[in-house]
Amino acid sequence: MAAALHLRPPAPFERAKVIVERHSVGTPDKDNLWGSAKRLLDCLTTPALLNVRTEGARQRTKNKRGLGFIIDDAPQYAEIEVIGIKCKRAEQRTVVTIREVVG
Repeated sequence: MAAALHLRPPAPFERAKVIVERHSVGTPDKDNLWGSAKRLLDCLTTPALLNVRTEGARQRTKNKRGLGFIIDDAPQYAEIEVIGIKCKRAEQRTVVTIREVVG
């Protein structure tokens, strides 16, 4: 979180293209590849209060740890691509690219 705060735009992108490149020794199944990106994508979103109104209950926040790069990871806000790239053990990493889509 601390490493990414200075990269955050002044306001979340209305529409974005998010590319997650997972560089690893093995090539994961497609479902595992996308599953491994779930929490990372949630961190890119903007925290939002949920419209849950019950007596005596606190109001809940969706993605309370979101960094505010994108509004949400739903299709109307983000085009998401997750790619698995095979590499040597010493080169393992995850690269996230976020670009604003205009128009």
